[in-house]
Amino acid sequence: MTTEPRHPLPEPELRPFATEPGRWHRELRRTQARFKAAALDGGHGYRREACRGEELTRIDERTEWGWLRWQAPLCEGAPVVPLQIAVLSPLSSRAARLAGRWLTRRPPLRIYFDARYRFWVTSTTVLAAFLSLTWVGAAMAKGLPADVGVPLMLLIPALAEHVPGRLDARARVHARIVQDEAGLREMQRFIACHQIIQAADDHETPELARAVELGHHLLWDIAGVLTQPAAVHVHERLLAREDRFTQLACQAVETRAAKQERDHRITRTGWDRGTAGTMGRPVESAPEGEILPDALIEEATRALHQAATAYRAATAHLQQLDHSGQGPRPTGTPDSELGCPAASSRHPREGASDQ
Repeated sequence: MTTEPRHPLPEPELRPFATEPGRWHRELRRTQARFKAAALDGGHGYRREACRGEELTRIDERTEWGWLRWQAPLCEGAPVVPLQIAVLSPLSSRAARLAGRWLTRRPPLRIYFDARYRFWVTSTTVLAAFLSLTWVGAAMAKGLPADVGVPLMLLIPALAEHVPGRLDARARVHARIVQDEAGLREMQRFIACHQIIQAADDHETPELARAVELGHHLLWDIAGVLTQPAAVHVHERLLAREDRFTQLACQAVETRAAKQERDHRITRTGWDRGTAGTMGRPVESAPEGEILPDALIEEATRALHQAATAYRAATAHLQQLDHSGQGPRPTGTPDSELGCPAASSRHPREGASDQ
């Protein structure tokens, strides 16, 4: 179906904010300042919390497919390891985006009323109590009955303490969160593969964009396997998914390399770049609740292989024209003269028999 990749995949390495240089150091400074501020004594009567190191020193990295939660090292030389890996639903919906932002919010500060950290309230509850006292008190001064105002004063802080937990449960429907050590090790390998596909995407080639979309769905499936209770053949299923994922990443790298080579040849010869591209109609995705079929992954890999073959054919044809001394092609020349399919090429399924 496909050829062996001529360019080996880079060694997978999962690092925080790999695509944003300097962001990790800025987050570290901000987190360390927050941790030191929380460790200070707030005075007589209560203490600010200094023992919740995991929550106070966490750093969330939002991605297109979900988020990574890192443990910020408080001393030099400490390893940087993920605490949590979450994958959002592959169906791009507003609810999934809001769920991601809600679940990665900064936890509220706990205010303790004793030195042993036994009695506490959150800063959100304190703020809600202050606002309810102010607003309901003003309404009672203007004629609101006390039998209505007093229950409201008590109900609003109670809701502020109860509602976030309910919203967390609703938001987790749109996310699959891996937190155990074994699952995190498995997820890091797949995320490294997906990052390779994302790096190969040039936002111009539909086959590469399709590979990124399928990679997100594969991560969703794998997170579902890892978050389920221990079942039979889980290891075999992960190995099968990893093989498909690696094949898709290899073919994405090959396609990007072939396209860059063709673009470089176009730049040298002066041919019209806008008419020398390959296009393919996207195939339909699997529903959110279903496992991604292997046929869709094979079809996307086949489409990437076809695109890479077309790019190489175009590069070879342009090289022949360059050696023969023929001048640049005027804009509007049919793509068939370049040896690559036209923009209205056949659907990948129709061309599957050609492989």
